[in-house]
Amino acid sequence: MACGEADFKMYSGVIVIDGNRIRLSVDDWQVMLAIKKLRQTLRQIMAEIFRHPDYRPPPQQQKWMDIWEKIFAYHDESMAAAKK
Repeated sequence: MACGEADFKMYSGVIVIDGNRIRLSVDDWQVMLAIKKLRQTLRQIMAEIFRHPDYRPPPQQQKWMDIWEKIFAYHDESMAAAKK
């Protein structure tokens, strides 16, 4: 989700990444807006970190990074539970 170009098609509820390589269906437009904002904010933060490796995000940006980490933690937990 953080890589590639994404096209958010609000009317049809679809997120298209890298010109139809990945298509995600989203049930709710509010979820789509949240994903779009999360992606946009993370790209800005990551660009700043790559430009200045000693960059420390301010508290507001750190909250976005914490959300991103929680998503990955949830994914890892669900994958571990599926293997059992």
